[in-house]
Amino acid sequence: MRFSRLVLVGVLLVVALWTLLSGRCGRDTRRDIAVEEGRVVVTNLTGQRWSDIDVWLNTWYRAQAPALEPKQRLEIPLRVFVNGHGQHFEAHLRGPVGIEVTARAADGSAITLTWGEGRRR
Repeated sequence: MRFSRLVLVGVLLVVALWTLLSGRCGRDTRRDIAVEEGRVVVTNLTGQRWSDIDVWLNTWYRAQAPALEPKQRLEIPLRVFVNGHGQHFEAHLRGPVGIEVTARAADGSAITLTWGEGRRR
């Protein structure tokens, strides 16, 4: 009986240690691009400030932001996106299928993030 209890405790310790070491506890589950409740959410998960941000929706519609600080979220309602003809995105006709975010990091490097199909050129 004592032996089986020791084996059980050993197995439980191994499982607990494996869970901690495999990263299942405390893993960052945030996404850099998400579509939530009628808006596009872009999160700067880097440690650098971003500038000159362009967010392209379904290739033709664009929204812009001047800057995004580290760990900050940029929330853009779908109706804010505008195409080159000045027409606003109409989500009831077709939902988001592709998003591309471009920006410039504080160190000057280019940042490109995609969601779904991204942006066709």
